[in-house]
Amino acid sequence: MKTFEFETYDVFTDQRFTGNQLAVVMNADGLSTEDMQMITREFNLAESAFILPPENVENTARVRIFTPAYEMPFAGHPTVGTAIAIARARNLSGLLKLELNAGLFPVTVNLSGGAAFAEFQNPNLPSETGAAPPADRLEAALSLPAGSIEIGDHKPRLVGAGVDFVYANAPLDAVRQARVNSAAFEALGITEPVGVLLYAKGVDAPDIDFHVRMFAPEAGVVEDAATGSAAAALPGQIVLCEDLTDGEHIWKIKQGVEMGRPSLINARVQIKNGAVISVHIGGCAVLVQKGQLSY
Repeated sequence: MKTFEFETYDVFTDQRFTGNQLAVVMNADGLSTEDMQMITREFNLAESAFILPPENVENTARVRIFTPAYEMPFAGHPTVGTAIAIARARNLSGLLKLELNAGLFPVTVNLSGGAAFAEFQNPNLPSETGAAPPADRLEAALSLPAGSIEIGDHKPRLVGAGVDFVYANAPLDAVRQARVNSAAFEALGITEPVGVLLYAKGVDAPDIDFHVRMFAPEAGVVEDAATGSAAAALPGQIVLCEDLTDGEHIWKIKQGVEMGRPSLINARVQIKNGAVISVHIGGCAVLVQKGQLSY
């Protein structure tokens, strides 16, 4: 039997017991893919991350990320939280380079001041990747009245930036009342996309640009408290819906409110000639617990 150190973090928040929960196994050498999946199911959080030596010694670490159902190419809150965990453990700051299944992710970490903060640049630019289910089927899957989901400029689309999501726009009241209808959601036949991101734009809070919820029951996560990978692809949906001016756009994305775990995701998006040319996703994370896992 071996012992593995682990830490848990609340991510995309500066307060414990809010944000999205993450387990980080600090040195996962010796664990197989099957071991990592089983351990993730034991933690039973939205995602768990496993730190391994880098394949290229010039990089900081290799990180594998799992939901309770399967391994992810990458995910946002594990990238932020794991970078902070590595920086704390190794007394690092500034630029870290994490090898994820979806590519090499530069992550800038700042441990000074209050809550630790990390921001990653996604090497995968967002793009439309296929056809989304029609609005009426999405409304059924989310227990929404007919006509709740927009079918105009902000019509549902399948968009990805390393991970695919179905994006659907609705008024804030509809976003807040959405509930998964298991049979109707299963009937959507979502396999390649992780889930459905339902978003309201221009909400009533002056400092928030988007109020979102993400549902992914097929990934073992009925609802996610903060989805950085979906935030990273959201600009791909928005540029298909409306004209964005060239230059930097800074968005505040609120999520997890309806779950009682409010989260705040920071997005920095560069636009040139109507196209997304870079996306940075950042947020805070706070350490909740440390422990040892016997396996």
